[in-house]
Amino acid sequence: MRVIAGLCKGQRLVAPHQAQTRPTSDRVKTIMFDIIGSRVFDAATLDVFAGSGSLGIEALSRGARAADFVEAHAATGFILRKNLQATHLDNHARVIINDAFLFLGSERADEKYDLALVDPPYERGFGERTLRSLCDNRRLASGAWVVIEESARVKNMALPEEVRLIKQCVVGDTVLYIFEAR
Repeated sequence: MRVIAGLCKGQRLVAPHQAQTRPTSDRVKTIMFDIIGSRVFDAATLDVFAGSGSLGIEALSRGARAADFVEAHAATGFILRKNLQATHLDNHARVIINDAFLFLGSERADEKYDLALVDPPYERGFGERTLRSLCDNRRLASGAWVVIEESARVKNMALPEEVRLIKQCVVGDTVLYIFEAR
């Protein structure tokens, strides 16, 4: 696993070895960021279910202003912090060890995000639930993009009225859903 482009291009990242962690493949990440394009530049970014931090680090490497990484497991958060230090992006990042839904619903979390990258455990409904929580808790800036990585076996995702589906892209066993906040 590595950073694909930007300031940290080629930098290797350490992946956690826990069974619940499934790193995004370089192929999926490349397609994802090709779709996102220049929207990442100067974006306040949220990486939910962050794991190694690969998606948020990619965003920072490509010019995101700042990134919040939300990861529930402290051991995985330790690896994420090491990856941020190795890429020298830690001064643009905040690692939050918390349940994603508790974080999104917390009073203290008042940041509005321009870009949310959501890579939850597959086939548990967490992608749809995260999208709903982002909208319900007004965590998205106007025009923000939300990218959800999910199993291709998940056929439909209920859309909150606060977002519209821009694109759906199948890459092998993975589907990328790209939404825009209204």
